[in-house]
Amino acid sequence: MQKKIPAMTFLACQIVPALTKRLDLMEERLRINGSHKSTFLNYSRKICEISLRFKKLPEDVSDSEINSYLDERVKSAKSLSLSEFKHSVYGLRYYFKTIGEQDRGIKLPSIKNEKRLPTVLSKQECKKLFRAAKNFKHRLILMLIYSAGLRLRELINLKWCDLDVDRMTIHIKQSKGKKDRYVPLAEYLLRDLVVYMMIKYKNKYIFSVGNSTRTMGGTGISFMLRSTVKRAGIIKEGVCLHTLRHSFATHLLEDGLDIISIKELLGHSRIETTLVYLHIADYDKGKKMSPLDTLYEDVKFNQIVWKKKFGMLSMKKNLISEHSKSQLTLFD
Repeated sequence: MQKKIPAMTFLACQIVPALTKRLDLMEERLRINGSHKSTFLNYSRKICEISLRFKKLPEDVSDSEINSYLDERVKSAKSLSLSEFKHSVYGLRYYFKTIGEQDRGIKLPSIKNEKRLPTVLSKQECKKLFRAAKNFKHRLILMLIYSAGLRLRELINLKWCDLDVDRMTIHIKQSKGKKDRYVPLAEYLLRDLVVYMMIKYKNKYIFSVGNSTRTMGGTGISFMLRSTVKRAGIIKEGVCLHTLRHSFATHLLEDGLDIISIKELLGHSRIETTLVYLHIADYDKGKKMSPLDTLYEDVKFNQIVWKKKFGMLSMKKNLISEHSKSQLTLFD
């Protein structure tokens, strides 16, 4: 298991010692299958909850006890997506599959796909949200997510070297499904990125914690968004970081970009996933762009000047990086 063990996992393994080997095996299988570590954390948390509840391994819990437990999960679910219930069912299915008891997994209740339309902000609401940001960094985070349709994990893992100001693109590497893709770098953000780079150019990741090499945590960014939504006076329900990604896709449709191009920009594997955005606007084929630039189309910057400054800062960053490497080799 991971070096840093969550408190619940530690407690569950203390009470049910045999659980440790099973969790190790489950993590190994998920890693081999290329699943993200968050998948293991979600699954293992639910397995540990069940083990703590019944003080024994999940395979020793009867079907009736599991069904009663899942029924409680449904009744206590706070979100409309019933994500806690889903993690419990999916976690149990994978657990039973890992230990060779697939039949137990089959008996678990099936989860119907919910046909809910995503929450989407209007362009005016997006402007209100950005204006309500507490500071420059928060505003830049929100604008960058919206401007490129980023997932939270993609934002957190974004590095300065992923920005290509000559082609005005952002290289998203090994995201969901272990896929790479290119998304637009908004011209409107170029000046802000240069200003921010003047402070953070020594860091590898764009959004790190202070001057450290650690990336920002998703929980903190999500909390920041909720606080900003309140300050902006946006009363729509279910507004989260992914809402900015939904708004990115919807506004591109309204701006005339075709659905196939939007699918590519979002990194969707199936076109059916992207088709949900057709409920808002008609679309025509058009040039790929960032919706942030059409949001502020009345504001024009001298792109050449800011590209030049970005290049100078990049050179300075590379020189510092090379100097650090040479310093290290002196002591090897």
